[in-house]
Amino acid sequence: MHRDAKEKLEKRQKETSLKTMYFNRFLLVRYITAGFFFANLYWFCSLLMSYEAWALVPGVNLIFIIRAIWEQCTMFSSPIDNAGKTILAYKVILSINVILAGALFTPLFGKLFPFLTNSTKSHEFVLGIIFIGLVFCGVILKRLHQINNHTDKQFKYIKQYEKSIS
Repeated sequence: MHRDAKEKLEKRQKETSLKTMYFNRFLLVRYITAGFFFANLYWFCSLLMSYEAWALVPGVNLIFIIRAIWEQCTMFSSPIDNAGKTILAYKVILSINVILAGALFTPLFGKLFPFLTNSTKSHEFVLGIIFIGLVFCGVILKRLHQINNHTDKQFKYIKQYEKSIS
């Protein structure tokens, strides 16, 4: 009986290791998603306190980000490769950032960012933040594409590990 218990424990450890390895393929995605969540939450709260209807912009981002976070949270119990809600969230964030970049030099700037002065330095600062957001979106969408197509390095390591424990 002692031997059976030990074998069951080893089997569970190997299964948990595999689940963790599949889950960790999305580690960068989870960190960047958390960053977008808090940035949009701060922006949303700032616009709400300013009584701006433009709070809808970060609000839409937050809705899609929360759906992506939920999807990420459920991945440990049921591993998936195609994170559809997360891909959609990043496409929405990317689209909104492109639109925001175009709206920076219009009268909308004061409505979208009432906590900043309407100056060239503020415009450049926000444009820099938007550019960083666009780069992050591009990196994450590329990463999700690699995961979906099983071309990421971690997938190769997972398959090697699966062979070694078989």
